[in-house]
Amino acid sequence: MSHSVVDDLILSSEALIAALDTHDIDAIEAALPALARSVAALDTIDRARLSPQLRARLEEAMHLADGARARVRYLADRTRQQIDLLAVAAGRFDCTPATYGRPDR
Repeated sequence: MSHSVVDDLILSSEALIAALDTHDIDAIEAALPALARSVAALDTIDRARLSPQLRARLEEAMHLADGARARVRYLADRTRQQIDLLAVAAGRFDCTPATYGRPDR
């Protein structure tokens, strides 16, 4: 059971990464609920009795999830830049800053 949960998480993470890399909105919308279900299913794993192989697979899954997170943040930043540039080109300085800056964390 635990192995299939982790395998589902890896597959759904890979699907989301592929969708993000190809900018396929329909695939992104399909991958997000699958990823959410996979993450929720992690609660069924008994963390006290993880085998070394399963622990390694979980680390692989976390690496993939981090890759997806980085892609989402990059695409969000890029979209914000494009919105700012369009606002400047339209002379709409009232709705967005003319310079790009990342929000404070």
